[in-house]
Amino acid sequence: MEIILEKTTKPFFKKHAGSQALAKERIGAILEREQATGLTKVKLALHQPVAGRPCFELRCNLAKLGSVRVAFILDGQVARIWFISTSLQKATFTSEVSRVLREVSK
Repeated sequence: MEIILEKTTKPFFKKHAGSQALAKERIGAILEREQATGLTKVKLALHQPVAGRPCFELRCNLAKLGSVRVAFILDGQVARIWFISTSLQKATFTSEVSRVLREVSK
């Protein structure tokens, strides 16, 4: 699966410098496993579409970075990661995602 990190993930990688390759690899492996099992742990992150596709969220364990929530869209074998956050609470994460994506859509 191809993973594309959008510009909106930049703040996360500023805080966790040098971890982009690890995060990309781990998220890719988790998304491949989820796609193979029918996206059982994936939920809708937002009700409105992003770039014409539904935006999903998934909790991932990124080894030394700890647990994060990831907002992404799937297009076949391509996953576009729109947002990564260490906020694990669903309500907090959803408000962060909607704020960031609202700024992007302007």
